[in-house]
Amino acid sequence: FHPDAFLRESYRVLRPGGRLSFSAWAPPMATEGFRIALESIAEVGNPNVEGLPDGPNFFDFGDPNQATNALKEIGFVDTKSVELSEMKWTSIQNGSELYDVLLQGTSRTREVLLGQTQEEAAAIASLMIQKYDAITDSGKRCLAMPAVITSGCKPTST
Repeated sequence: FHPDAFLRESYRVLRPGGRLSFSAWAPPMATEGFRIALESIAEVGNPNVEGLPDGPNFFDFGDPNQATNALKEIGFVDTKSVELSEMKWTSIQNGSELYDVLLQGTSRTREVLLGQTQEEAAAIASLMIQKYDAITDSGKRCLAMPAVITSGCKPTST
């Protein structure tokens, strides 16, 4: 995925006055599920899986200023970013479910998890369970998973 190419092509094909909107997860310090996973991978696994191509920072557009600036650089106007800070993952009941959701429902995190040795994968899963319990008081509260929605408009005249 090439975010700059996506934004430029979106600008090119939008009719004047057309609006582009997209969402991105907030950075890991705010998105507890991703923080649990990324910290666990860094602590007991291998975050640099061999064969996984370089990609853009997953959380770049989770920063409202960075997201709106990227749109402005291309020529979008009337740019806005809103953080949905109250978003929560209400269906995840434990750290094991979190591991499974990230393994089955994401692309890059999935590949990082699949690229671990059997021992690393077991250690990551175990640590995620511990971290989930610590953050959620053993499941008594939901994981905070805020996202940022950003939009911009193609000018009616250029």
